[in-house]
Amino acid sequence: MAVSPEEFQTRLDAMSECNGVPYGRAHLLFDKEEQHQQAALQYKGYLALSDAFKCFFLETVELLNTECLLKITTPLSEYYAIFMPRIAHSFQSLCGAERIALRGYPYLAYTLLRNTFDTLILTSAAVQRITDFYSIEGIEPGKNNVDLAAVKKLRKKAEFNARSKMTGEESGLTAVTVAELAKWDELFDFEVHGARLSLAAAQEWMKGKAPLPVLPIFNEKQFAIFVNRYCEIGWMVHRLLPLVQSTAAPLSGTWQEKWRTLDDSFEIVVLSLTEQFGKQIGAAIKGIVEVKFPFNDKSVFPL
Repeated sequence: MAVSPEEFQTRLDAMSECNGVPYGRAHLLFDKEEQHQQAALQYKGYLALSDAFKCFFLETVELLNTECLLKITTPLSEYYAIFMPRIAHSFQSLCGAERIALRGYPYLAYTLLRNTFDTLILTSAAVQRITDFYSIEGIEPGKNNVDLAAVKKLRKKAEFNARSKMTGEESGLTAVTVAELAKWDELFDFEVHGARLSLAAAQEWMKGKAPLPVLPIFNEKQFAIFVNRYCEIGWMVHRLLPLVQSTAAPLSGTWQEKWRTLDDSFEIVVLSLTEQFGKQIGAAIKGIVEVKFPFNDKSVFPL
């Protein structure tokens, strides 16, 4: 059925009016999203840490573009060009997921962090030569004929080996830490594959005791699950950030001091899970970040 652009919109306008308000029910959704964001403002410590992290990351990129790269006279490693977009994308993923969580969809935001976590684990493994950037993409340098099945096989093998050495039995982490990280990872998969945490929110409806939940309603437990993983993954990004430096173009002492302040702040928030709430995952996260992301304010890109 052919309709003009005007007719296309007019029909949709007419069918979506509610109580005299065009698209009135959609505005109800928007109002609930705004209410959810206002309720989330109670997490003042988390929001301060998150915004400080964003400011520092953006400041670092600004310094990189306007100062550091201008000081470099010899070609940078090919791996540096691969590394930088990976941490930039991780930063964008954190920002995007947070917006979704604040507006009322924390479990959906939580699932977005799955890929970011995996990317950071593999990136840290690559810069430490546990694996390499080509293998984790399934690429064999110099090989022109692309066999997609072979690419997938190499990528999965590289990922499996790297994960074993970063978070698994070959990691050198304590048995308690490995076990806690495995349970933490299982919770990730519980939502990513099947949305089981989200579906559990409809239990009262299934029992006939409540309306079907569709509009955002602030739930402290759901939001906290997102916040805890955000802080863990944000800390990992922060630990990789000094690697934007090269020996020819280190960042200033002021930058280094800010990095240390933010690193301490991430540690305080993550460890509060153990020290204030008795959850061993806080100590486990500290364990993996300190051992598997062993970078500091003076670190430079090592490849």
